[in-house]
Order: sequence, then C-alpha cells, then structure tokens
Amino acid sequence: MVFTENDSSYSLQAEVINSPEEINSGLWLVIAGIDGIPPHIALINEGRYFSVSAKRVEAGIPLQNFLKAISKRSVPTVFIQLKNVGNKTDLLKSCFEKYPTLGNGDHSCLWPIRDFSAQSYSEKYRKSEFVFELLAMAQKDNLILVCKSLYIDSLISSPPQMGRWGGAIVLSKYNHSQIRERINSILKVT
Repeated sequence: MVFTENDSSYSLQAEVINSPEEINSGLWLVIAGIDGIPPHIALINEGRYFSVSAKRVEAGIPLQNFLKAISKRSVPTVFIQLKNVGNKTDLLKSCFEKYPTLGNGDHSCLWPIRDFSAQSYSEKYRKSEFVFELLAMAQKDNLILVCKSLYIDSLISSPPQMGRWGGAIVLSKYNHSQIRERINSILKVT
C-alpha cells in the first residue's frame, strides 16, 4: 500500500528516484514542496508537465524544465505513478488551460487534476477538495502504482508537521484557509 492516512496526516511509501528517466513516461501526480503546507500539486504525462500556480499555467511543458526548477532549490518532491489511461494530452491541456493562475478565482492547483481524473477514471474524483482525498480514492480504486521521491533527505530530521519514518513520507493534512494563505503569500512575494 502506497498511501495511508489518519485524521491529521497522510503518508506515502516512496522510493528514491535514481534517474529522471524513471518519471519520463506514464502518468504521475506531483506533490512539490512537501516541506510546506500546503504543497503544490501538478501532473506529468509522457514527459510533459502540467500545472496551475500563482505565477503561470503550464500545459505540457517539457519535464526537464520542471526538474531543472526544483533542482535549483532542492525542492522536496514526490511523484505518484497512476494507472495510465492512454494518451490524454489534449484532455490534460484543456483541463489546465481553462483555469487562470491561482489568486484569480476560488480554485486551487488541484482543480484541473480532479477534472482530469473525473473524465479519465470516475466522476467521483471531481468531489475531492484536497490531494489526500484524491489519493485515498485512487488507492481504493487501485490506481496508484508506485511512489518516487526527490530531494527529501533534508526532511529526515524535519519539523514535527512532516517527516520520514519507517520508509514513509508523512505529511500534515491542511484546510482551505491554509491554501488561500499560501496563495496570498506567494502573490505578495512576486
């Protein structure tokens, strides 16, 4: 079992990425900045990165651009491989391009992912409000194949809200107000 949860946290059994080629094919849910609450959520499909953030909408940029960006600051990131549903590049683009940057609406970075999941797997995914809810559904539906991690070594002796114990990366659950606070803080910095 890759994903587990309790009332206040969720955990992922992750293997360390040995080479970027490991995530260059297939469908991957990305949780970047896992040392922050909340983290950023995105998708990778067949070597293309899809994301809605406070700064930009990226609908199919080369994966290498994203990997270069997180390597500059050693951003702790996990990649969860999901059962592939075939080539859905057009669907992914439309799911991500319909949302403006964060802060210009009530949506979060999860919304295009839940839209894509609803159209690719089951309409019930549209009801997920947080990544841990989406992951719980995916685990129950046997959609999670494997979890990989990058730049998490520094988290082994991390603050109590998250860390790595017994081979699992443990993350704190969060709420809507924490999402809004994080988006607002990013917008103030830029």
